Amino acid sequence: MHRGLLMKYALASILSLALVASASAQPTIDWYTIDGGGGTSSGGVFTLSGTIGQPDAGVMSGGSFTLTGGFWVGFSSGGPTPCDPDVNCDGNVDQDDIACLAQAVAGNTSCMCVDADFNQDGNVDQDDIALLAQVVAGSPCP
Repeated sequence: MHRGLLMKYALASILSLALVASASAQPTIDWYTIDGGGGTSSGGVFTLSGTIGQPDAGVMSGGSFTLTGGFWVGFSSGGPTPCDPDVNCDGNVDQDDIACLAQAVAGNTSCMCVDADFNQDGNVDQDDIALLAQVVAGSPCP
């Protein structure tokens, strides 16, 4: 009888070890993407573009091909930027923004918080000051 009890404890121990070993298996995360849509809505002088999901973020390559995926990749890698006339980010579009942009053209960019290349020619210059002045006067952003 003592031997039978010992066998039961041994069997229970072996089963317990088997359960612990299977419970410590490494979890896996299967690869998948959530491919979504989006679009652009506009009304008056306002335009809003949006994206749902983040399909295949990162750089993928194979052979001589490279593909960069994620939110607004073309936008972040040199595509056209939206017009933000609040150059000094004080919440107002006014003469202070024109003065800040003029300072930036002269070499002092300390007051700027946005890209002010309004005509997208690669330079922040007098042409951009003229476009900003038109926006301050009521024209839509270029």
